[in-house]
Amino acid sequence: MEKEQELQIYKDAIDFFGNTSQKIMVIEEMSELTKELCKELRDRGNTENIADELADVEITLAQIKMIYNIDKIVEEHKDYKLRRFSSRMKELKANNAK
Repeated sequence: MEKEQELQIYKDAIDFFGNTSQKIMVIEEMSELTKELCKELRDRGNTENIADELADVEITLAQIKMIYNIDKIVEEHKDYKLRRFSSRMKELKANNAK
C-alpha cells in the first residue's frame, strides 16, 4: 500500500471514530500484544498471532502520532535513544570481553 493511501486511512479512522476512541484502541491493541507475548512465553502462543497483534499496534500507534502531530519528534527521540543504546551495548561488550 502506498504511504499516502495509508495516511488517508489513518486520518479517516480518526475523523470517524474520534481521538478518544483511537487512544483507547491503541491501549487495547497493546494489551492484546502483551497477552500474545505472554502466551508465547508459556509455550501456548504462536508467531502468527503475535504478528497480527503487532500489526494492530503499529497501525494504532501511527494514528496516535497523527493525532498529536508528533511523527518527526518521535523519529528524533528514536534516533537519540538508538544511538544511546548502541553506545551502551558497545560498553557492555567491551566490559564482557575483559
